[in-house]
Amino acid sequence: MLDSTLRGIGQIFLINNPITGFLLVIAVATNSIWAAVLVLAGSAVSVLTAMLLGYDESVVRLGFYSFNGALFGVLGAVFLIGPWVLTSALLSLLAASVSVPIMKITIEVLVVKFEVPALSLTFGVLGVLMLLLLPATIYGGANVALLQPVERYAKAPDPHLREAVAGGEVGILEGMFNATFRGIGQVVLMDSALVGILIVVAIAAATRIGAVMVILGSCLGAISGLAIGADGYEIFHGLWGYNAAVVGVGLFGIVLEVGWKSFIATGVACLSSGLLYGALSQLLAPWGVIPLSLPLVMIIIGTTFALKDSRVSVLSIPDYSNAEKRIRIRKSMKGSV
Repeated sequence: MLDSTLRGIGQIFLINNPITGFLLVIAVATNSIWAAVLVLAGSAVSVLTAMLLGYDESVVRLGFYSFNGALFGVLGAVFLIGPWVLTSALLSLLAASVSVPIMKITIEVLVVKFEVPALSLTFGVLGVLMLLLLPATIYGGANVALLQPVERYAKAPDPHLREAVAGGEVGILEGMFNATFRGIGQVVLMDSALVGILIVVAIAAATRIGAVMVILGSCLGAISGLAIGADGYEIFHGLWGYNAAVVGVGLFGIVLEVGWKSFIATGVACLSSGLLYGALSQLLAPWGVIPLSLPLVMIIIGTTFALKDSRVSVLSIPDYSNAEKRIRIRKSMKGSV
């Protein structure tokens, strides 16, 4: 069960590796022990729920039913009153448990019928609904750096990279460093460059190419925001980069075969995910919520559909691994010819 729990946490970045999952928990713990506890508990409860429901053990072991639960754990840690409030933990774990049968439906439709990854669609949809519900309860809280006040969208954005909402402009290097690594941290809702750096280390434990791609993806997401003059405060805090970070590591070498064509396609997808984040943020702003993982889900699934039967090779889901393994397989195939 521990192995499946940790693999589920690693699957947040589409990485099937328990060491990566363990290191991700450590990364979150450097910013919030409470969040780390709920990440671990959310994944474990999801594994237990899947086992009690009698779902395929091989699928459960890969962590496919538990990464949504891990994300609901950290969502509760960030947006519910806490830390160390039992009610907040119970609400988070209830959401983690409910996500399992919904993920089963998602797998049957997307993976089995359409042969595309299910990703964190379950978390994206249910998470937004949860954020809409919380203000109506006594348990709702807010991470100001993550959930922007609705009023900010009613006036023109300030494109200068800065740490504070008003003033405190920083240089381009400092700004992009924070935008990139905070963006990686924001995948698990942690507004911390240190968490982002440690996540890169966690990914590198499984795939060094993936570690490079998660950095590149987050950076491209930030660049997309800069290019259109988005608010520099949001960019600095990684909100334009977190979806692109997962797109970068998820597409190149996992969903797409390794190669220069897939590298370019991944780059375009990363830029697009940043822009989609901006569009969905505007759409959801009147309700005071953010799109969570919906942009990355839409971009990865859309890219998979768009590139099928194209000159960019899309891997079948049973062949998903990582870029290094794909390179070794290609070399062995050439050597056997």
